[in-house]
Amino acid sequence: MKLAAGQVMKNFLKSSETQYTMHAKSVRMEEVKILKHHPKEYYNRLCTYKKYCFHYLDERQVDFKDTFNKFQVKEDSLQVLAIGTGNGDADVPVIDMMTDKQFHINYIVVEPDADEIEKFKLLVASKQEQGDWKSVNFEFNQTTIENYLKEAKKAQVKVNFDIIHAIHSAYHITHHASVFADLYGHIGKEGILVNTMIAGPQEMVNAKAMEMNFGTRECPGSASFRHMIQRSLPDVEIITKYRKSYCSVDECFKEYSKDGNMLLDFFVQIIDFRKHVTEDALSDFMAFFREECCYEKDGQLILDSDEEDIVIFKK
Repeated sequence: MKLAAGQVMKNFLKSSETQYTMHAKSVRMEEVKILKHHPKEYYNRLCTYKKYCFHYLDERQVDFKDTFNKFQVKEDSLQVLAIGTGNGDADVPVIDMMTDKQFHINYIVVEPDADEIEKFKLLVASKQEQGDWKSVNFEFNQTTIENYLKEAKKAQVKVNFDIIHAIHSAYHITHHASVFADLYGHIGKEGILVNTMIAGPQEMVNAKAMEMNFGTRECPGSASFRHMIQRSLPDVEIITKYRKSYCSVDECFKEYSKDGNMLLDFFVQIIDFRKHVTEDALSDFMAFFREECCYEKDGQLILDSDEEDIVIFKK
């Protein structure tokens, strides 16, 4: 019987309250590589994903502007923490919107991959050569957010940020409840924390993959993140903004398609997924993927890859 998207997510959230380990019957354990531990492999697959997915970036920019307009700057400078920025492309509309406000910005970047940081630095140099972003001071930290927070605590440095944002990067955080509780403690009074994550059918695909291989992503999307926040920070004020988008996934069902296998790897967060999963588990996963999560449109097989902003306000 086909389950509705909401019911699948409810089932997943119920099961995720228990600590799991990998299922040996589903995944061949020898030499399994999880993408979050291999940044270059991750970004290669992310580029393939972007090639086949169509996110409405104009709508994202409008929503970001609406969200940040709710933040009232009381000083002449703004403290911003940007988590898992990659090459900075996703940060461009955020920084553009902030510089429109005509105040100084301290923009703290936390990104674990050195190559992506270098790309971000080149982007900054290009923008500033064009006369943009002159009021922004960038600080780049090549590390994970967990290590960044740990080092700040060790140094007994307490920085309050006006804005903290994670745009499609929170999936890679290991212990979401403790990390986001810590981040909430670093938001200044009347500050905001914005977390953008996938939602809808693509989250269902990620959740199904976790049933096969726990350890890839603790938090596969916005529904599970909201569930976690409501348990760990029950009194915070949250608003959400939902955007529709889609991904063409025909290639995923072609066994020898390079792009299709890269896409599959990205969805399940395992390098060479087809090589490491049992035949029965692969058949089960692909049937769920196609029958429960996809639909046909204009001769293409489509997966809705919606996204949602979860905005936490600190009063």
